[in-house]
Amino acid sequence: MRIAFACPALNEEALLRKTVERTLHMMDRLVIINDGSVDRTGEIAEELAREHPDKIHVIHHSKNLGIGGAVKSAFRLLRERDDVDAMGVIASDNQCEPALVQRFREVLESMPEIDVAKGSRFMHPESLHEMPRFRYWGNVGVSFVMQLALGFWGMEDPLHGYFLARADAIKQMNLDAVADGYDLENTMMAEFRRLRATFALVPSPSHYGEAVSKIVYKTQIPRTIATVTSMVARRAAAGPDRLGMALLLMSVPTLGATLPLAVLRMKQTSPKVTKLR
Repeated sequence: MRIAFACPALNEEALLRKTVERTLHMMDRLVIINDGSVDRTGEIAEELAREHPDKIHVIHHSKNLGIGGAVKSAFRLLRERDDVDAMGVIASDNQCEPALVQRFREVLESMPEIDVAKGSRFMHPESLHEMPRFRYWGNVGVSFVMQLALGFWGMEDPLHGYFLARADAIKQMNLDAVADGYDLENTMMAEFRRLRATFALVPSPSHYGEAVSKIVYKTQIPRTIATVTSMVARRAAAGPDRLGMALLLMSVPTLGATLPLAVLRMKQTSPKVTKLR
């Protein structure tokens, strides 16, 4: 299986090379997106491309488009190629466990019924303490809300954007429906749900170290709430999810009376989510 990853990078001069050197040998292709950086990120990306011309392609954004915009640029490039069987996303700040690149490949090669291999930090309790507490509890809450909003039952850690998906799934995705900013994961998961993609979750260690989050929470939280509300509305309007979403919405005026039925219906209609060890 030939695999490729998108690596969005914004002002990552300190960690980009380390990230690439730890993972590139397990990939067939890597697209680095310099997303309007004002430091040496672009220069380092070009150096890496010269060192590995057969593997690395660099995209430069003259202005910052957001992590979603960066990933979409890479996917649009990779979707035009016929030498990629699966494509995914890896962070440029050395947070992602390198060994999972090969693990993801093995999952897709050995389990033809699975469309996406995805990391879950919640399944790796040994390192979960490294996640800042406010991020941990925020992710716990979002995971539950997103199970209801998406109908992906058993989908842990949906905001962890480290995954590898079959090329056919990415090619069927409507990239215009995927957000340009930090709602990338939410909206991409919504597209996977629309396509009824099946998932295999694998334990993903939490690595933070030198990495610094660039999320501005006071502006991002309202955007995420609006995004999730829009996702719920779309699912309520069409397809096999209408009954489950109607029961979920009715749980408010009925003081939760219809919530168990909503959860049961969502479990019945959810695409398969398999947890691996």
